[in-house]
Amino acid sequence: MTFLPSLLLAAAAVTNEPTLLVQPYVQPGPQPTLGATEEVKVVWVTEPTNAAFTLEYAPKGLKPIAAKVTRTEFDFLPPPPRALTPAEKEQHYVRFTASLPGLPMNGEYTYALRADGKVLAQNTAHTRRTADKPVRFVMVGDLADGKASQNVIAARVAQEKPDFLVALGDIVYPSGRSFHYFKHFWPTYVNATEVSEKAGAPLMATIPFYAVIGNHDAYVGKLSPTLPDAYAAYYFFCAPQNGPGEGPWNTVIPKSEEGTKFRRLAGEAYPALDFYSFDYGPAHITVLSNASTGKADDPKVAEWVAQDLKATKQPWKFVCFHAPPFQVTTSHYGDQRSRKLAPVFEANGVDVVFAGHVHNYQRSKPLRFAPNGAVVVVKPEDPKEAAKVEPSGAPKVPPSYVNGAFTIDEAYEVTGKVRPKGVIYVVEGGGGATLYKGTIDKNLSKLPNGGKDNYAPFNAKLYDALHSFSVIDLTPRRFQLRAINEKGEEIDRFAIEK
Repeated sequence: MTFLPSLLLAAAAVTNEPTLLVQPYVQPGPQPTLGATEEVKVVWVTEPTNAAFTLEYAPKGLKPIAAKVTRTEFDFLPPPPRALTPAEKEQHYVRFTASLPGLPMNGEYTYALRADGKVLAQNTAHTRRTADKPVRFVMVGDLADGKASQNVIAARVAQEKPDFLVALGDIVYPSGRSFHYFKHFWPTYVNATEVSEKAGAPLMATIPFYAVIGNHDAYVGKLSPTLPDAYAAYYFFCAPQNGPGEGPWNTVIPKSEEGTKFRRLAGEAYPALDFYSFDYGPAHITVLSNASTGKADDPKVAEWVAQDLKATKQPWKFVCFHAPPFQVTTSHYGDQRSRKLAPVFEANGVDVVFAGHVHNYQRSKPLRFAPNGAVVVVKPEDPKEAAKVEPSGAPKVPPSYVNGAFTIDEAYEVTGKVRPKGVIYVVEGGGGATLYKGTIDKNLSKLPNGGKDNYAPFNAKLYDALHSFSVIDLTPRRFQLRAINEKGEEIDRFAIEK
């Protein structure tokens, strides 16, 4: 059953009796590296209320501590008539964020939310592991499209008991709006009361989701009276504060009334959510925005990425962004700007690059890539084609090809090797949106110069039959990825050793 909260009312009545629209969920704190202690955030959302909330937390075996709670009120007018969505009513809700500092690493903690003395929610979670501990995490993108498969995937993920999840962009469809989080996302990942293929799983109550910005999350630069509640990922997710700062590489915020309101409501999440990194167990994970108006290929960003990767002492290095630079499906094949970062990844010891955007599972052979020129933006020959939009209403982005020389490690796995020569690129866009089929090798004639210097037989695995996600088990010396479909079947497995 679709969950559509009563916040979508023409007039919001402020009450003392709180109604939780989004149950409490955990988010990462501001510290990117591992220390003796860390800070965690707990977030929940209610209808407009004057209720007095308290949140107490406690490391295992210690007395509860009162958390500092901040309140932010959200009010959005509906899109104008004949806009992208059916007629809507106004949105009125309140987001509460509690800060939980001083939590020891490798430990459990409990948190309890109360209103006027009544317990509304209580959960037990755990803090980050230190670099000497094994961890399990999930990579999956293109999540909440309002279809039944997303609930199945959430239930399967819960069965794997991960420590955290990286959402590889396009977190909610069709346009990353607050409206669609309440309609498609929260029912599956937070408000589900049980783990089931029909309901989903309340994963976020106990494990953090690290957000990656995708083109639907930032809606290809649209924030306007038509979409006043767009860019809602910045309202609901937190991130470490260690990126390159604000610049032309970030999601573009218009100089308008909507843009001013967005900055006020997003707070420190913008621009932090676009570019950041964090450590978890033996992993160092660098998150980049390379879809919509995010420009991960900007020279300043490339410099920050190199410095970030060089500075870490973690044994494993991973990069996450939304649009994959190397993939073989026809859809989105031309989204290649991030290929320019391949030499940076190779020079700084990146092991695996993860992306979504393409709605299936793919794994490349270990590869190295040397770009040989500038980005070639190909404009549609037909002006009518250029004016077309995606099903979400977002304008299509012209293909941007990056040509260069490929060096592929053909011996990896064939000879039983576990030390690849090159970077492995994984696409995991099977979280719930409509699957993509059709490979580019059958359409090389449509590429500039027939695909010369742009395409190579680098693909090791392609799976597009069912939705899927990837589970990574990591120790200081060994990486193993298992790709699992919605039936619980293993569709791929590979390992790397140090």
